[in-house]
Amino acid sequence: MLSGNKRYFWLLPYLISCWTGQSLAQSAVNPAGSSNRITLPEALEMAQTSYPSLRGKQATIRAAEADAQMLNLALLPQAGVQAQTLNATSNQVRGAYVSNGGLLLPISGVRTDGFNNQATWTSGVSMVVDWEAITFGRRQARRSQARLAIEQANADYEGELFTHQVRVCDAYLLALNAKKSVDIQTANLQRAQELQRIIRASTEGGLRPGIDSAVANAEVARARLQVLESQQVAQQQVLRLTELIGQPNPTAQLDSMAFYNQLPQLPLAPGSNPALHPQLRVFQKTIELGRANETLLKAGALPSISVLGSLQGRGSGISEQAQPDGTFRIDPSLGAGLPLRSYNYILGVTAIWRPTDLWRTKYALSAQKERVNASQQAYDQQALGIQAASQNAILQLQLAQARAQQAPLQLDAAQQAYIQSQARYESGLDNIQALTQTSALLNRAEVDQALVTNSVWRALLLRAATVGDLDSFLQQLPR
Repeated sequence: MLSGNKRYFWLLPYLISCWTGQSLAQSAVNPAGSSNRITLPEALEMAQTSYPSLRGKQATIRAAEADAQMLNLALLPQAGVQAQTLNATSNQVRGAYVSNGGLLLPISGVRTDGFNNQATWTSGVSMVVDWEAITFGRRQARRSQARLAIEQANADYEGELFTHQVRVCDAYLLALNAKKSVDIQTANLQRAQELQRIIRASTEGGLRPGIDSAVANAEVARARLQVLESQQVAQQQVLRLTELIGQPNPTAQLDSMAFYNQLPQLPLAPGSNPALHPQLRVFQKTIELGRANETLLKAGALPSISVLGSLQGRGSGISEQAQPDGTFRIDPSLGAGLPLRSYNYILGVTAIWRPTDLWRTKYALSAQKERVNASQQAYDQQALGIQAASQNAILQLQLAQARAQQAPLQLDAAQQAYIQSQARYESGLDNIQALTQTSALLNRAEVDQALVTNSVWRALLLRAATVGDLDSFLQQLPR
């Protein structure tokens, strides 16, 4: 169980690594004509109900609950009824024998009139009630084990749900970023086409050299390539997002670009208690379940005292009394052997204790303690990773805030430079190279502005992931 839970640890380094060397090539939406729009809350809800791994965790919870119900029934008195009708010979000899797994069956009591191979019908009915009344703590240990198994299954589901919700949120933000990239590159293409139209008119009128028209054509072609590339990335990221919600659909469309209209508030105070982190709770429950198994192993070596009760009835085609010649009359008909003729009851207490279990339990208990120790070390490792990721998240928040303050200044300056360069070019004071450079500068500033805005939201998501409180991110979603 522990080895499976380590998969949660990939999430935080994954989010951290996304901050380095990141380009705008991350997810968004597809054709503008699509009507299947998805908001982030809708995406989270669909993922919770449709994603196979989450549904598998829910099935594990139901299985643990069913196991607990079965255990509760097993702790109640057990009753059994058996009825049989057999046709067999009645020879038997005195002495002991080993049944060898039930292959040798007792035929009847010892005969006093010699051997006789004649067969007859016999019948038997019995009801047995058995209850392990005194277990010296085993009953409570089993119940605790079953309860902790349910709690562990729930913690495992909650940890997987939290991890997957963070994945979906991150994929949604990356999808928005890719869609924004498509919009930016489309606007850049429109600028290049407008400039191409102006330059073409000037060169055809002999006011501009032909090289200007060639440069303008090259810029339009480059802008088209950037649009196509951004559209490809957007489609890939939308497909990735819809895969995470369990409904792959490359034509799905995100709800809005409202994330780029405002910045979230950045919490700088430490987050919630790391011990309550969903990714740590499953480790805690694993440790508790391991200790419950220790308790059960200790109780398993103690005696058990059971109350036993039984009612029995038996019929036979052999007469009860010997005939004058000393033989017993044998009636081979079914009607002679089927009716019950004798009845017995048993009522008592049985105690069972195997002292040799003490030695066996000693080593089993030692092995279980080491498993608990391994679980504890895995918990400590996970907590260490979350602590480091939390500190990194604070740094990323601070960096995102600083970049958010500078990006608008860069964009404003690039816009002014482009307007002035365009005016100078149109008045003949500047060449085409200077204009294309300022156009590229403006395009880069627009991309940076989008990246910075998106990075603030992703920094907030990273912080929410490290403190184990996704609500701190979801509560700031644009309305």
